[in-house]
Amino acid sequence: MANFSLNVSGAIGTGWEYAKKYGLLVAVIYLLVSVISSGIGSLFETNIDPSVYKEVGESLGRGDWNTVTESLPLMGKGSQTASSFIRAIIDLIVSVGLYNLALGLMNGRFNEVTFEAFKVPLATYLKVIAVGFITGFIILISFLLCLIPFFFITPRIVLAPVYQVDHPEAGVFESISASWNMTKSNTMSMLGLGFAVFGITILGFLCCCIGVFFAQAIGLFILVGAYYQLKGNVE
Repeated sequence: MANFSLNVSGAIGTGWEYAKKYGLLVAVIYLLVSVISSGIGSLFETNIDPSVYKEVGESLGRGDWNTVTESLPLMGKGSQTASSFIRAIIDLIVSVGLYNLALGLMNGRFNEVTFEAFKVPLATYLKVIAVGFITGFIILISFLLCLIPFFFITPRIVLAPVYQVDHPEAGVFESISASWNMTKSNTMSMLGLGFAVFGITILGFLCCCIGVFFAQAIGLFILVGAYYQLKGNVE
């Protein structure tokens, strides 16, 4: 099997070139998704459990301030969890279309930003959601255990969703395994690429509102550019 190495500057250069052509429209998509996601999330956050209101009211009537203090943090706790979960689902669903778009733009399947990229089989959406939650859980556990495994594991599995979109027939764990294998011997390069994308995101925050979303677009193309450099390691 061939051993392809990641060229960090090459991936960043590829990401920038595609961002110059298509980044603004992709940034608009990110902006719209953020607005929609926040709007839907706020509907759940305002749906506070009526039983908590009742308990607080009765406690106030009795002058039981300890119970009031303990109950206040519970107001809306469940709805906030639901809101975060729904936002995560929306982000994962949109990422499928954007990964497919970036893949298509780079391999010539698409020649412009098009919503055709979001016409992906339902099974693929479900698989990417599963991949996202599994890798997210792994990354969270590695972070809680120690920063060393976090910085080792995260670069190895970050390409799993991209592989899943590019190979819709693959299984969830097959995609995670493929990401692990294609980044073998490229952990430090992937880590450096991650820091570069993080730096670009910070610059986006410093620019303005749309700058954040344009930075996301650059990060998208950089990630997919890195994927195309390394996919030969598993094919």
